[in-house]
Amino acid sequence: MSCRCHPERESRDLGGRGANVAPAAPPARVPRLTLGMTLAAVALLVVAGACKKKSETPVNLNAANKVSVRQVRLYFESSQMLLAAEPRNIALPESPAAAIPVVVRELLKGPAPTSKLGRLFPVDTVVRGAYLLPGGTVIVDLGGTTLTQGWGTGSHQELMSIYSLVHSLTANFADARRVRVLINGTPAETLAGHVSLAKSITPLLGVVEPASR
Repeated sequence: MSCRCHPERESRDLGGRGANVAPAAPPARVPRLTLGMTLAAVALLVVAGACKKKSETPVNLNAANKVSVRQVRLYFESSQMLLAAEPRNIALPESPAAAIPVVVRELLKGPAPTSKLGRLFPVDTVVRGAYLLPGGTVIVDLGGTTLTQGWGTGSHQELMSIYSLVHSLTANFADARRVRVLINGTPAETLAGHVSLAKSITPLLGVVEPASR
């Protein structure tokens, strides 16, 4: 027996059967749309955050840069060997963080030329930095040749110098509660070998004249 092949028929049969097969569904576009929406939302959040930072930054900068003349009380030694307040008008930034170093520098300048009060810190003392911690501690970093090489003064002047700094800061800044002194960026044991600076120093009314308390 011979077998006759009919390619055309087979081709038509296959074509017919292929025509009955449902076409494949196109790829779902939902994930692509979701990804696009996610990227857009992230972009909006980034832009919003940047706008917020831009709106907040000038406020902080303005507080630090806005300067006005205000009166402060600086403490020096009186003829009674106690601390007495000398009022002084100086230009101060509105921000306490920027104002604290200014007050310390004014203190280190010494009393006014016409004042009867006496200087306490060495003339070459400089302020390397001063800032207020959230808990109320003011960190004051001092430097200068005399304090670095060894200040050869007595215990009384050393004591009064420390408390002149403490009272000048706590009297002018409501959030200042105590002062920690550093020398050249490191904790100092003493300024001149007598008064311990191992801990923060709080105000001591006993070394201040009653009229200046």
